[in-house]
Amino acid sequence: MILVGYGRVGSLVGADLAVAAVPFLVIEDSDTHADALKAANIELIVGNAAASQVLDRANLAGARCLVVAIPDPFEAGQAIEQGRKLNPGLQIIARAHSDAEVAHLTRLGADQVVMGEREIARCMIAALLPAPVPQT
Repeated sequence: MILVGYGRVGSLVGADLAVAAVPFLVIEDSDTHADALKAANIELIVGNAAASQVLDRANLAGARCLVVAIPDPFEAGQAIEQGRKLNPGLQIIARAHSDAEVAHLTRLGADQVVMGEREIARCMIAALLPAPVPQT
């Protein structure tokens, strides 16, 4: 599992992966986040995931899943597009902030794109509406 970005979203994903004992590698270009990852003994490649040489070091060809948690749609798109070329069977999950970003990242090869507002709405509806009645 390769996780790109360890900010607000990526760090939450990483924390849950760690609790579930799922091994993962982080690609991060922020010195602050990289220092915290090193201190926590989390496997890390320091660099920008939009750069092909950084993705080459991550061995995407041998990975099962790529989680792109970086908020910039251009950089996310570059990582997704290159990831798809390096490993056509790679499961790619990304984040987005708008419908246009969802379309852009999907077009570049993401299998699933999560948009925050949609997920917030789903949680609110789940809290408001009773659980569905099971079919018999």
